[in-house]
Amino acid sequence: MSWLRKLLPSRIRTEAVSKKGIPEGLWSKCTACSAVLYRAELARNLDVCPKCDFHIRQPARRRLETFFDENSWTELATDVKTVDRLKFRDLKKYRDRLYAAERDSGETEALLVGQGEVLGVPLVAAVFEFNFISGSMGAAVGERFVRGVNAALNDGVPFVCFTASGGARMQ
Repeated sequence: MSWLRKLLPSRIRTEAVSKKGIPEGLWSKCTACSAVLYRAELARNLDVCPKCDFHIRQPARRRLETFFDENSWTELATDVKTVDRLKFRDLKKYRDRLYAAERDSGETEALLVGQGEVLGVPLVAAVFEFNFISGSMGAAVGERFVRGVNAALNDGVPFVCFTASGGARMQ
């Protein structure tokens, strides 16, 4: 409590509106034009700012949900996860980096693979999650990618991959 509040009698105090009544995550800010945007409106607009048409980065899971027909897709290779066999360490242990990436992104790996339909056409799609160690490509990402390609080949359907990092596009 500030010293001024302590001095003012209770009948003179005017309480500011507390932020407790506002749900967390209701608003978002456009990284291009700094416009404050209502998250529900932004979601309806597929994460494109209605003020300046800037395309805000989508999480991989949301990209798959908006790409595939509603309730038509299943995730593939969910059992494949990164394992730190070499016990790699630089400034931090790699195991700690993986834990932080899972916590921050909500995903267990940098690549999500789904099989479903787009406008009734069956296909397999892979999406990189940038928030998981910047879409880092390791052995588990490669395994998930190969499983997605194999599923597409086995079913004779197209395979689409959305990248989210410069490294994935350059390799």
